[in-house]
Amino acid sequence: MARKQWLLVGLAAVLTACSVPDRASGDRTVAIEGIWQSAGYGYVFDIARDSAGKTRLTSYEQTSVSCLRGDLLAPVGRDGDATSFGEEGEVELVVRRQGDHLIMREPGSAGHIRMNRLEKQPGCPSAISRNAAERRLQTFDVFWQNLAEHYPPYAHRRLDAAGRKRDRATLAEHNTDRMLGKLLGDTVSELGDMHTGIEGEDLSLYGKRPGTRDSADMDTDAFRAAIEARLGKRLTSVIDGKVEYASELPGHLGYLRITQLDDFADESYDVDREKFTQALDTVFAVAEQDGWRGLVLDLRLNEGGFDGLSLELASRLTDKPHFAFQKRARDTQAASGFTPYEKLQVSSSARPGFHGPIALLVSDLTVSAGETAVMTLLNRSPKPTLIGRPTQGVFSDQLSRTLPGGWSLDLSNEDYRNAAGQSFEGRGIPVPQEFRTPVFTATEIGRRCDSAVARALDHLANKPSATTTPCPRGST
Repeated sequence: MARKQWLLVGLAAVLTACSVPDRASGDRTVAIEGIWQSAGYGYVFDIARDSAGKTRLTSYEQTSVSCLRGDLLAPVGRDGDATSFGEEGEVELVVRRQGDHLIMREPGSAGHIRMNRLEKQPGCPSAISRNAAERRLQTFDVFWQNLAEHYPPYAHRRLDAAGRKRDRATLAEHNTDRMLGKLLGDTVSELGDMHTGIEGEDLSLYGKRPGTRDSADMDTDAFRAAIEARLGKRLTSVIDGKVEYASELPGHLGYLRITQLDDFADESYDVDREKFTQALDTVFAVAEQDGWRGLVLDLRLNEGGFDGLSLELASRLTDKPHFAFQKRARDTQAASGFTPYEKLQVSSSARPGFHGPIALLVSDLTVSAGETAVMTLLNRSPKPTLIGRPTQGVFSDQLSRTLPGGWSLDLSNEDYRNAAGQSFEGRGIPVPQEFRTPVFTATEIGRRCDSAVARALDHLANKPSATTTPCPRGST
């Protein structure tokens, strides 16, 4: 479902890397060695040599009341002045020097994290109490402090500061794992944010915008039958049902369905990108061969993934560069309360694509990177027509935090906005009233109907609404 900012887990024994004086001549990792602290995000990196002379990156997750150790990463590759770090050859992050700063990015993410040099380690790591009752209170405090420092003041989601004091008093009086889980779970549920959740030994709970659905609770395989019945065509799968299409529709139209933007092969972004790129090559080669005059792009069920693949999709659907979106992270140390905006652009791809009219199908099951794809595509020309229901409203990458006692927290910490400065976090991208339709309701699925596809076919063919009936003959 989610785009993880960077999952650094574990409260393993402390192993702080040590510097040694005998550095190899010309070793490019020398330029990035030192102690670094991120602007926003709460990261501290210690990049140094271990006792064997090997460069290591030790990560820490910091708040004003804690600094917990994450993973110990080793260099796994270099590209110019950029050094990749990871485990077992798998790239977790890429860093490079930029003047007096360090720039870090995660493969597949949009944007970068800026890190400033520190003269010494800022009290990392924090001590974790061996007393179970005290450790539960530490867990509660670190949970809430991460929310206080990193969760943006979203217009549609507010932290309950009074509730924090009340819940801590409750935990101090009834100090059990069950009570801790209940209090943290209640906070997550009240936020209604699919990217914010708590996980423990017997608990895994994430939020959801009130009145919306979660694909995990639905029989999503049943959606395909309704789509195929309305199209009158079987869908051709390109990547295991995650990318599929139909061609030769009436009026020389094409249909493309993408249900996620990651996990096409393994956990490697590079492999996922290669498979996705090849899949789009296949689809748009068919589009050119069959002479598509319009495209139904179906993102109604899209569980998110990599923003990098959202931008790759957008690059195939434009013949000129355009603005994608802008993003910033919560930073309570900055006067504005945020890091500076980073503006992302889309470049037209030289690979096969489609540049004609698009009917873009969306719903509350359009989540995360699926939503950034929608936000980006709305800046193309000609502008797509949105059909369906408003999207879920979770744009921020997930910031993953380790908590004492084996708990972990995912939270939203970024603010995504369109070219006009609008945020759709917590409310979703709206669909014009005239193009709102039912989307994968029990009634439509049971009758093998698809109102959104019917509306899209009429719109692209310049036919009056309801010319194409939602239910094809014999489907009910």
